Amino acid sequence: MRITKAQLGFFLLGAVALNLCQSWPAVAQATAEERPAGVESAVPLSVLPPQFTPPAPGTYILPVIDTVKDHRLLDSTAQEVNLFNLTAGKVSVISFMYTACADVGGCPLAAAVLQQVDRLLSARPALAEKVVLLSVSFDPERDTLARLTEVREVLTPRSDWHFLTSTTPQALQALLADFHQPVAKLRQEDGSWSGLFRHVLKVYLLDARHQVRNIYSTGLFDARLVLNDIETVLLAADQRNVADQQP
Repeated sequence: MRITKAQLGFFLLGAVALNLCQSWPAVAQATAEERPAGVESAVPLSVLPPQFTPPAPGTYILPVIDTVKDHRLLDSTAQEVNLFNLTAGKVSVISFMYTACADVGGCPLAAAVLQQVDRLLSARPALAEKVVLLSVSFDPERDTLARLTEVREVLTPRSDWHFLTSTTPQALQALLADFHQPVAKLRQEDGSWSGLFRHVLKVYLLDARHQVRNIYSTGLFDARLVLNDIETVLLAADQRNVADQQP
């Protein structure tokens, strides 16, 4: 399998973000010679996974934040799919990313945390059947279907995890606007594109009704919390269904 330099850096940064947590302060303060391969600058301590114990599922409420529309997407097998068809009847976790991202607290962290969520789900098949993970690239020019296929092979999903992009630039803009996910090309002084995007890490938790129930960012994006939130949303749906069936 061929992995590009950009992709290798992407996954190395993700590994640093989560798998080297025990030595994080040393990594963050390391010199260029001491840092792990693929890490071009000191790692900010702000991307350290939060040190807390998430509340138990069902002990809290996740109110509806927003509702999203249906959108046409293109998966790594070149199939056009609808967002609502992919997520029908399931809780979904949706991350917007691009594989050339060089911010350790951005797309690489999202990929690494989603991989942890994927592993936690795979250990609980009954729960995994009710969940779908989506990684959607907003850089279709470089994140081709071939590259997304390589990304999938590197992350080796064990649950229902899709890697997608948008069908057209117009469809992409409509999708990003619907999720309130601002993305802009980062320009150099001469106006040329640097190859990077300016964006804020946002990962969305949607219920089966396509309602946004949580939005995760760098400071509070933890696989255990995501899993507990998924269970909380499912428990609330079960309770609502029972109440609806009462005479």
